[in-house]
Amino acid sequence: MQKFIFVISSIVTLFQFNSLASDGEKNFFTVVEVVTPSKEVYDDGIYRTMFSSFYVVDEAGNKIISSGEVFDYAAKIKLSEGKYKIFFRNLNDQLVQKVIIVERGNYLRIKLD
Repeated sequence: MQKFIFVISSIVTLFQFNSLASDGEKNFFTVVEVVTPSKEVYDDGIYRTMFSSFYVVDEAGNKIISSGEVFDYAAKIKLSEGKYKIFFRNLNDQLVQKVIIVERGNYLRIKLD
């Protein structure tokens, strides 16, 4: 019985250490699905949906993540809480920006037109 309790307490302790960032604070992220403008393209004998590329900039103006054009499914990224700008190209090939605010949560879907 003591071994069982020791194993359980070791596992709990391990998960607590893994959930802390290097500075000792918990680090929370939200999964953000970024649905950019899309078009259908013919690829290897089938028509597929191709989503536009985009990049994300934080409040300080630093580019933190980018995504190229992707097929079939919109890109999913992981962001911490904060205010961001997403830059993407619309269907007229013009660079457009949109400000988003990411709050603590599990999932956020952003549709860009």
